[in-house]
Amino acid sequence: MKPHHAFLLLAIVSIVLPSGPASAQDGYRLKLTLTGPDARHDPDDVWSDNDLAFIRQSGKTPAIYTARLTTPKGEWLLSQTNGDCNMQGMCTALLVLRKQGAEPVTMANPQLPLGGTATLSLNYRKLTTEEIDQNGKPFDGSYDVAPIP
Repeated sequence: MKPHHAFLLLAIVSIVLPSGPASAQDGYRLKLTLTGPDARHDPDDVWSDNDLAFIRQSGKTPAIYTARLTTPKGEWLLSQTNGDCNMQGMCTALLVLRKQGAEPVTMANPQLPLGGTATLSLNYRKLTTEEIDQNGKPFDGSYDVAPIP
């Protein structure tokens, strides 16, 4: 093998194969962005019209935050509203898996700051989050990814 071919092969292998042990950062990053600033209906059907009406009745303008990811396993949708948040600003989100020809399946319900970020593991079994505890200190949350009945 010519020297420049060996270098090219080594470069390709180093790009394809991860180096070192896996970390919480390894995986598919899901960054929530504001997609429905004054939502009356969720086009993704994660949140019902009643969910959004309840937020409005509590004196807030319903907002929907969304992150999408397409993988060989299907389309992953992380969706969050501003309706179920605690004093630290942590709000419930839903991770939904959609496969063509099948009903969507809710796979996790993590807590995240509004518009936060989560990481889905490469094997689709764990969702890690950046959360804030009751004392205002950040910590990494970890959620199993499996169908929620």
